[in-house]
Amino acid sequence: MDDTFEEFPPRRQRPRGMGATLDQVLAAVNGQPFSYEYDFGSTTELKIRRLGERIGKQGSRPLRLLARNEAPQWPCAVCGETADLLCPECMYEADPFLCEEHAQGHGCRVDPEEMLPVVNSPRMGVCGYTG
Repeated sequence: MDDTFEEFPPRRQRPRGMGATLDQVLAAVNGQPFSYEYDFGSTTELKIRRLGERIGKQGSRPLRLLARNEAPQWPCAVCGETADLLCPECMYEADPFLCEEHAQGHGCRVDPEEMLPVVNSPRMGVCGYTG
């Protein structure tokens, strides 16, 4: 992780404890990037930035957190077209993204049937995550 995301905001400015509301926490980092560690046995570090808030009538349903994650387009390591699959063997060492056609001729010891789908999630490929 680069230094840009360390200690945003400085610890002394952040609301502390389990009593802090989400509004207090996010107000303290308005517009600044911060990191969050998502962990279900294997940690995925997310880099997040609050861009704003929605103001409007709440209605009868409980309050909901609104967020948007625009899906990145991963190019195939061979042809540059949009990738469909991720090689779990190459994930940490080489460019693991492949289109359907080039997954068939991939030189790795992973069979094309064992490759993972490209999904819109930072957990893509972690512990076999398939979305």
